[in-house]
Amino acid sequence: MFRCFEMILLLALYLCSSFVYAQKQIPVTILVDDNYPPYSYQINNKAVGVYIDILSAIFEKMPGYDVKMEPVPWKRGKQVMEMGEGLALAPAFYHGHDWPYLYPYSLPFFEERIIVVCRADILSPPRTNWPADYVGLTITNMPGFDGWGGEQFRELVKEGVIKYQEVHGVENNILMLGKRRADCMLAEERSFDAIFNQMMSLGRYNVKAGERHSPIRKGPTVGVDPVYIGYSEVAIMKGKYPFQYVFRKTFDSQLYQLKKSGALEQIAKTSFQLHTKLN
Repeated sequence: MFRCFEMILLLALYLCSSFVYAQKQIPVTILVDDNYPPYSYQINNKAVGVYIDILSAIFEKMPGYDVKMEPVPWKRGKQVMEMGEGLALAPAFYHGHDWPYLYPYSLPFFEERIIVVCRADILSPPRTNWPADYVGLTITNMPGFDGWGGEQFRELVKEGVIKYQEVHGVENNILMLGKRRADCMLAEERSFDAIFNQMMSLGRYNVKAGERHSPIRKGPTVGVDPVYIGYSEVAIMKGKYPFQYVFRKTFDSQLYQLKKSGALEQIAKTSFQLHTKLN
């Protein structure tokens, strides 16, 4: 009888402690890009992609937090950070010099290689000197990725000697080239490769004789950018998220350990294969 009572008591204590533990979890929302496949996008309003898998693996090592990743249009995410109405935004490049509202940043959890892609006729002969060789051309890019291309490129756009146009989604940027509505586009190389190969395989881009799409080619690399979580300095200064310092420190610590062990690289590799399969 006593043994039975002891077991019931232990079970009650376990359930109680589990309840208290669950209650202590701090809810955290991270805004993520909803249209940047294969890295960060949404399916039925759920965040998916390579970066989502990487971040999820890190958050799983942070049991004190119940982290939700909410997909939003990139421009909307920036606005929320600027207003101080959210804690963090990902994937972010470093913009401490021109986005004063987004600071500090996490340790980098990935690295992107930015290239210029053009119609084949534009790159014949090759244009190796970026961005000087691209004066007089129309170059597209995705909204919110205005840091791509570098400062000299942005100056030439301001001067009006390069025409700059924002187009939603990598696929639509590719189609702008294929339909000869633009000369070149800026793209993250692995993302471009995955989406362009998929378009070719599914017949959404066809360069055979008599078809409507122009051949396109890769140009030079125009930048290599680490990828971070960026935090809203406005929200932090308001004291809106009193847990943010410990959260940031814990995230960086867990990220560092996953990187050092090699686990992060394997997660990225497996995830990339998953998110670039043909639909």
